[in-house]
Amino acid sequence: MKIIKILSIIFALSLFVQSCDKIQPPYKDGEGIDCEVGNQNVLIEDYTGHTCVNCPGAAQTAHEIKELCEERVVIIAVHAGYFAEPKPTGDFTYDFRTETGNEWNDFFGIISYPNGVVNRMNEDGNYILSPGQWTEASTELLAQNSAVNIEIENEFDNNQLTTKVTADFIDDVDGNYSLIVCLTEDNIIKPQKNSIPGINNGQDIEDYHHMHVLRAAINGAWGQSFVSGSISNGETVSKTYTQSFDGTDWVSENCNVVAFIYNETDKLVMQVEESKIIE
Repeated sequence: MKIIKILSIIFALSLFVQSCDKIQPPYKDGEGIDCEVGNQNVLIEDYTGHTCVNCPGAAQTAHEIKELCEERVVIIAVHAGYFAEPKPTGDFTYDFRTETGNEWNDFFGIISYPNGVVNRMNEDGNYILSPGQWTEASTELLAQNSAVNIEIENEFDNNQLTTKVTADFIDDVDGNYSLIVCLTEDNIIKPQKNSIPGINNGQDIEDYHHMHVLRAAINGAWGQSFVSGSISNGETVSKTYTQSFDGTDWVSENCNVVAFIYNETDKLVMQVEESKIIE
């Protein structure tokens, strides 16, 4: 009986450890990425939490990739799971979570952090990529060509966002595709747990700048149908959406619209674009 109890305890501890990130920094940086080939942009979804001690390292990895390829790399920081839960008292009472983020987190099966999804690529149904895999995946995608380019036009007036998303198809497309339009926010200054030696000497960061934080999915967690059946080279499709900022603490000057078109069958992102609300 004692042996059984000990084994049970070990198993329980292993599950707890699995829920925490054990990917050892430094993560692979973005050196060697060719940003001049192809027109396929990259969406890095960084699943994170403010009490995840290794998550600042993953955020830095995503930032390094974006810094090299600028507008061709889009990041969404999705706060979900155990480490995103707000604490009742102390430094970590702020709630970064969204219903959309929780839904995506559950769908992709993310249970340890930091982890991510890159253009929602999957292998046999597994979408999850560790931060150390983001550079390789991004490099592969950036060299490819997409059948569509996206343009975003934003207007912000009287605390309401109006965003127009236009897709210009440069190749024939067959299948069923949906469009998701999201709102993200930069420079949310709140505490962040940290144990990365190269970041703040491995100490927690009281004034951490949370970047690319998912705030809302303007047209729903899985968006709306955009292409059904087929569409030809040279065709253009536009959609317009509105989003009120009333009742929120969102700072419009720090917010961005992220729009991406994905295949409804396998969730693979066909193209992604980002635009600041206020330039």
